[in-house]
Amino acid sequence: MKVHFNGSNYYYDCRLLVNQGEITAVNLYANKKGKRKIDYQEAEQLVRGGIAGIVQHNRIHIFYQEMDIKKMVRRRDRQKCFYCGAYGDTADHVIPASLGGLTTFTNLVCACRICNFAKGTLSLNDFQKHALQMNFWQRLRHAKKLKRLQFTPYLPINTQQYQAFYSNTKKVNKSITDTATILQQLGKKLSSIDTRLQKMEKQILKVDRTAQNQIRELSSQVSANKTLLTNYIDANQKRSFWRKIFS
Repeated sequence: MKVHFNGSNYYYDCRLLVNQGEITAVNLYANKKGKRKIDYQEAEQLVRGGIAGIVQHNRIHIFYQEMDIKKMVRRRDRQKCFYCGAYGDTADHVIPASLGGLTTFTNLVCACRICNFAKGTLSLNDFQKHALQMNFWQRLRHAKKLKRLQFTPYLPINTQQYQAFYSNTKKVNKSITDTATILQQLGKKLSSIDTRLQKMEKQILKVDRTAQNQIRELSSQVSANKTLLTNYIDANQKRSFWRKIFS
């Protein structure tokens, strides 16, 4: 099967891969460290899991990041826990990563935090045994759902649907980052305006202080002139009084 995605053609027939030697896996949405060497089994699981496509006989491209795969799995399962049926806000590896499980659509299910924490690094059989050893309230919650622990691999019917969903989410994330950068620029401009306003306030305060000092000096000069005038008037009045007496 050939699929056209992101400007190139990808194949999903694992018989095209070389069964001997290493295969190069390139993550399209990672940095320079997203290129690594893997074996044939891991490459086959990634391709069959719906998150990678074959470019050459010894090269595959990974379409999604781990966080995006988990988001799509939660959306696929409609936020419903695979183990107990409650509201699920996490994605759990059915085959744990410590046992060789990969982050693919076939190995991830939506799970609530209690089930995810209770399962941990256990396999399904061990988790079923562990579930029987739970306390009364946990067992009461999980008792009716233990039959659902028989896991059947889930492969998306149409991988293009998930690819389109991922491209849309990528556009939304890009628009969000653009708006965030615009907001950061506006914040920087506002901070610069605030600093300018603070400088202007300081200058105004300095001008006010100088004006107040000048007003004080003028008032002191006026008061001194008033005292001089009053003294001069008193002296003239006294002179005129004595002149009238002795005239």
